[in-house]
Amino acid sequence: MNVLTKSSLFQLAVILCTLLLIQGCEDNSTNFREPNFNPPPQFNLSEADTFYTTEEGLKVYIIEEGYGPFEVIPRDQIRVNYTIYSLDGKVYDSTYENEITAGGILRNLSPVPINSGNQSVPPLIEGFRQGLLGMVEGEKRTIIVPPSLGYENYEFRQGENGYDLSGDTLRYDIELESIF
Repeated sequence: MNVLTKSSLFQLAVILCTLLLIQGCEDNSTNFREPNFNPPPQFNLSEADTFYTTEEGLKVYIIEEGYGPFEVIPRDQIRVNYTIYSLDGKVYDSTYENEITAGGILRNLSPVPINSGNQSVPPLIEGFRQGLLGMVEGEKRTIIVPPSLGYENYEFRQGENGYDLSGDTLRYDIELESIF
């Protein structure tokens, strides 16, 4: 009788493993979870304290002055909350994702790749990088990045992020949390 019980338990275990395997193979998904961005409302550009346009066409709106004593420079690492929009309001990326607000850490504000440990950290797109320089902690900005300072000269591998932003003017709403 003991042999019969062990055999039955083995058969039951095989059946359960087979069912789990079939269930795991049933879905063709890649376990990729579509981000659910939940940013706050866009900053109101009419309430900007300061506005300027650079020679390259980058528009910078300082929405709220910061309180920090230091300005962001290329060698800094910073923590920011940001949302990237198309001009028609579509959200492309944000640190406000899936009901979590986790400030993004930006490690390379220089115009060239840098080495960090055993990996290369590419620079940000030029317009985003320029728009961050000079910010102080607590400051809120909106920058409007023309294609020439955005993704115009980047190679896109279709499907990597689902978007081809090479010809788009982009809006970045940014809040600088900290410089370190």
